[in-house]
Amino acid sequence: MPALTFSKWSPGGNTTLLFPDVGQRPAEQARLAGLALDSAILGGEQAGFVNLSQGKLRMAGGEFCVNATRAVGALLAYTAQNANPDQAPLEGIAPGAAPAAGCGSDQAERIDEVLVSGWHSPVRLRTRGCAPLWQVEALLRLPSCSIATVGQGAHLVRLPGICHLLLGGPVHHLPEDCYAAAAQMREQHNLEAEPAAGVIWWREQQGQLEMLPLVHVRDAGTTFIENACGSGALALALCLSRTGTRRMFSIMQPGGSPLDVRLFAENGADMAGVDGPVALVARGKVWLPEPDALTRPLQA
Repeated sequence: MPALTFSKWSPGGNTTLLFPDVGQRPAEQARLAGLALDSAILGGEQAGFVNLSQGKLRMAGGEFCVNATRAVGALLAYTAQNANPDQAPLEGIAPGAAPAAGCGSDQAERIDEVLVSGWHSPVRLRTRGCAPLWQVEALLRLPSCSIATVGQGAHLVRLPGICHLLLGGPVHHLPEDCYAAAAQMREQHNLEAEPAAGVIWWREQQGQLEMLPLVHVRDAGTTFIENACGSGALALALCLSRTGTRRMFSIMQPGGSPLDVRLFAENGADMAGVDGPVALVARGKVWLPEPDALTRPLQA
């Protein structure tokens, strides 16, 4: 039973496990993630595999995830601010590759770029703060995104690596069984084959946007009501921006903190920034069973 190093993060409550990418095949990454996400082991809502030296993140299901990407920004800052002889092996980088740096005024902001599964271009990360809590903004170059009205108060937003069905207005109250309702919606709108599909119930009360996201990831085999969803917040902002001049949105997440989305232009390209808190929860090693250990009969 080999040990697997990990770090556990809370980007706005969207609990994320990050593991070093040491060349595991996608199916093996999905298997390891499924085991680790079990509440009896590490628990969480999603998992990704990161190669810091190459600036790459692959989600366990090959999907795109804004919040896991933001967690990588915090991981990069933490690695730079707390380098020590044990740090590099734990985070999956070459020993000596991360010079020690304190968390002083010169660490007020750092900029990184990472490649993320599902997304078409590098994601820029703007990270501020110090362990164990940072503010991280993911800056995304937006492609042409399909936004379709699929019913009264219902819109389907397709982003690279994930799509979201947005349900708002008086005809879409929060159901008693969100999992059953979301499964029905995914089937109704032919979303089962998507790499990842979210169903998001949202509303605006006294000027405050609120949302509840339920996300299904096909290849990872996971379905969670998430405490925050960055791509879902982006999808909602893109949908709402079509009908007016509004370009900045603060969207309260179920975990209790907002995600701030801004839409802007940069060098002639359409851009979006998704900003919010990221907290380090835990880091260390986890021992996960081998595949045959799960089916091996007990000895008398």
